[in-house]
Amino acid sequence: MAFKGFRPDIEGLRGVAVLLVVLGHLTGWPRGGFVGVDVFFVISGYLITGLLVSERQRTGRISLRRFYLRRVRRLLPAGILVLAVTDAAATLLLVPARAHETVLDSFWALGFLANVHFASLGTDYFSLTRAPSAVQHYWSLSVEEQFYLVWPCLLMAALAARGRRALVVVAAAAVALSLVWSVISTSRTPASAYFSSPARAWELGAGALLALLAPRVPSWIAWVGGVGLLASVVVITPTTGVPGYALLLPVLSTVAILAAGGERLGLSLLPVRFVGRISYSLYLWHWPVIVLGGTLPGGTTAVAKAGLLLMAGALATASYYLVERPWRSAHHDPSRARRLAAPAYATAVVAALALAFVGTTSDIPRARTPAPVPAEPGAPDTLAQEIRSGLRASDWPGDLDAELVDAGAPEWIHDKCLDVSAKNEVRCVYGPAGGRESVALLGDSVGVSWLPALRRAADERSARIHVLTRRQCPNAIGIVSPSCTEHQQWAIGAVQRLRPDVVVLSARYEGKATPERWRDGMTRMIAAVTPYTKRVVVLAPPPETANLQSCYTRSSAPSDCVLPVSARWLSYASAEHAAATAGHADFVDPRPWLCADGRCPAVVADLPVMFDGRHLAAAFAARLTPQLEAML
Repeated sequence: MAFKGFRPDIEGLRGVAVLLVVLGHLTGWPRGGFVGVDVFFVISGYLITGLLVSERQRTGRISLRRFYLRRVRRLLPAGILVLAVTDAAATLLLVPARAHETVLDSFWALGFLANVHFASLGTDYFSLTRAPSAVQHYWSLSVEEQFYLVWPCLLMAALAARGRRALVVVAAAAVALSLVWSVISTSRTPASAYFSSPARAWELGAGALLALLAPRVPSWIAWVGGVGLLASVVVITPTTGVPGYALLLPVLSTVAILAAGGERLGLSLLPVRFVGRISYSLYLWHWPVIVLGGTLPGGTTAVAKAGLLLMAGALATASYYLVERPWRSAHHDPSRARRLAAPAYATAVVAALALAFVGTTSDIPRARTPAPVPAEPGAPDTLAQEIRSGLRASDWPGDLDAELVDAGAPEWIHDKCLDVSAKNEVRCVYGPAGGRESVALLGDSVGVSWLPALRRAADERSARIHVLTRRQCPNAIGIVSPSCTEHQQWAIGAVQRLRPDVVVLSARYEGKATPERWRDGMTRMIAAVTPYTKRVVVLAPPPETANLQSCYTRSSAPSDCVLPVSARWLSYASAEHAAATAGHADFVDPRPWLCADGRCPAVVADLPVMFDGRHLAAAFAARLTPQLEAML
């Protein structure tokens, strides 16, 4: 199907894409709904390339000035409005620290650098504990605009030098290189690859290639594309490595629909087209509505989610008719452009005021230089009473904001002893050089989060601690990745060389392994280290609590963040206990230190138990020194 101007079926395809994204984010179904963004990328590459080439054929040139003005009118008015309203709402609903983060994120989004910002956070494992940003979805807009800083210029140069055939060759080479890089970077650094423009460019390039080739294909190809797109939202899940080769399915399916026309798929029906018409505004509004609405009491119930969906739809419709459409058509009517000047300035002022108000808030907590953790430990029965009080607490501690800043174990955050290898092993040893005993700690970031207590407990015994941990690498052998297995073998070799008095194994229950596989993997690890130590201790991870980064808001209470010990945790702990028993190791269940009656509070004795629902906060970990000393 040759490229032509407006196509109703493409408008409908936009509607399907945005609905996939919105429903996936709001309800978790379909699990692969996020591929709607990839559908948008292909459509964008197809339409914009077609329009640029048509302009070249019609006028003999391409005006970059007009192109970028169209992009500004298309994206900025609604984009700035949503950022301004989101920042203002964050100020009212979120605690100061998180509202401040939202504003900082908005600055990056305003400059179409949101993907760079979130990639930099994602490459730092500590930042994976950060609550979802209310403007995180702007990353895809940033990817598009970064692509369009390069592609029109490349297109013009190729057309001027060698013509359309050369442009096809250049585009095909660029798509191939980007796809290869996407596969490589997704396997190596998935967090940063997800937001990467070079790793995503092939998706826009696929649409651009279709516009350049304009192949004639039979209409039944659209059905192949429709089935492929439907399959992609089922087989691709949040655990799938994207944007690597897995996205070939939705991308090629979208190409098939665009090439054959989607009329037979019902994409030209008026209701679907209407959703597509407001798709940009709906995409902008849906995520902050979900994130901020979810902080309200009852904001995650089914009824509340239905209300949030209606709110996002209403805001998107109003935004489209009052902001987006008038700005897009302003160049056809100079007088209208003049009339729009006042709303434009008003939008900018609202954005500036919201940013300034939150950005200069005086009670934003500052990171403190970590001391070797305060809090003198109390007796075990006192701790049990404090846990029960935490379950009943109705008011947040006044200094919780400050406690959550830099709350992770300093050995992890500041000493950079999360990923330990032969390169930094010597630097990640704690305790007196002539200590009477030695301890080796193996595991992941959860294991590291015990260190504030382990170090103090070891000091009481004049013991030395050797940290041999790696991020997202549990102790169960053979259940995660080849690189994790490689680290495990190195750590076992280190234990063989060090011959510590005690080996402590502690890691989060994660990955796709069944409890049975976890048991078998732990059995292999215990057997591997037992010959080289006097004692092996398997320290179960803390049962997860609610993530304070999200749960702690102006309208919530500590009781809203209490969670029961999950059935999943119990099943894995039982498997780990069986492995410890079989290997003559000691198994330590930390539930009495963290929970009571099967429920776990997020705050105990005015201290956050875990800053992200998974990792112990350093101050509370130090509170557990007597328990860890008894364990050793």
